[in-house]
Amino acid sequence: MSMQRQDISQIGLSDLLRPDVLANPYPLFQRLRSEDPVHNDPGGRGWIVSRYEDVEKVLGDKRFSAQRMLSAQEREGISGAVLNALARQMLFMDPPDHTRLRSLFTKAFTPSRMEALKPQVGEMVTELLDRADQAGRQMDFIQDFAIPLPVTVIAQLLGVPVTDRDRVREWSVALGRLLGGRELTPQESAESQRGVMQFVKYFSDLIAERRSSPAPDMISGLIEVEERGDRLSTEELIVNLILLLAAGHGTTTHLLGNGLLALFRHPDQWKILVDNPTVTANAVNELLRFDGPVQVTGREAIDEVELGGRTILKGERVTVLLGSANHDEARFPDPDRLDLQRPSVRPLSFGHGIHTCLGAALARMEAQVAFSELARRYPHFAVATDTPERNPSIAFRGLLSLPVALRN
Repeated sequence: MSMQRQDISQIGLSDLLRPDVLANPYPLFQRLRSEDPVHNDPGGRGWIVSRYEDVEKVLGDKRFSAQRMLSAQEREGISGAVLNALARQMLFMDPPDHTRLRSLFTKAFTPSRMEALKPQVGEMVTELLDRADQAGRQMDFIQDFAIPLPVTVIAQLLGVPVTDRDRVREWSVALGRLLGGRELTPQESAESQRGVMQFVKYFSDLIAERRSSPAPDMISGLIEVEERGDRLSTEELIVNLILLLAAGHGTTTHLLGNGLLALFRHPDQWKILVDNPTVTANAVNELLRFDGPVQVTGREAIDEVELGGRTILKGERVTVLLGSANHDEARFPDPDRLDLQRPSVRPLSFGHGIHTCLGAALARMEAQVAFSELARRYPHFAVATDTPERNPSIAFRGLLSLPVALRN
């Protein structure tokens, strides 16, 4: 059904999986913002919030809890062990447990540490692009660059052997499927749960190895904290390492893929980046705003809250549309235009408030290094498809493939 003819009351989260919306969700988001910005999902999945001001409020207001799990429908068929692993992740915690855990893991993502990583990221970018040159300057940008770069970076940062990169990425995809908001087939659900439990076993084994042979890495440092027994349990360590590894590369992969496609489709903006590398930091923020890697997140009301003229009752679920907030006309003039020199870009792509993504600075740094080098080496690159295949997910917006020709 064309969304122009679809009654606004009938639009729900399931519509985000329609092929036309996967290709471009922003017209649908605009309808929600203008016609029903705090919208009741007809499929019974709670409220859908689409304006920047309201999204920011939900993410920053203590009356909305992150300590929600999958809906009853989504939990069906999922084992208690998997649900328990998800529930102990920071993503699904409120203070004081969230505060305690976040303070421990934040140490791995300080600005100084990100700056120190920059030369290594530059070397990885160069190596991946050199390989593409040797392969005739044709590459699938997602499989050959946007996946291996952030997986390798986060693996090094945490202390995961790079030789395990492909396995942990597979398990990360399994976790992403469970959290992506799409109804899974029984086979998909079983495979995803198996992947999560393999992830748990992997980190259990790696932690045991680090206990006997510590290394100068984040995992060994956190084991020291865990062994003191007052701030971190083994279970919390395992499941939050899973979260950091999965989130630490998945969002960056989508940022790189969405960003390169947007730049190809806006050659005037690509030329600005090619001609003036000093705009790269602002450009990455604008690419995050324009077509961000995470489109949706959720909360649960723990008190009655008035929002946008509607009453959210205690216990009701609220889904916030980060992608819609980033295209809100009230916050970003001419929001559907890509403008790498847009002033004061502050997108909500990495969330807001106490749950702002821990790895946001790392993702931005990787994207800055990558786009700078791509602009320097291949000012005339071309995307070799008009219809790139997208990840079928409500929450995560990304490409499965992006064939490109690298031309200097």
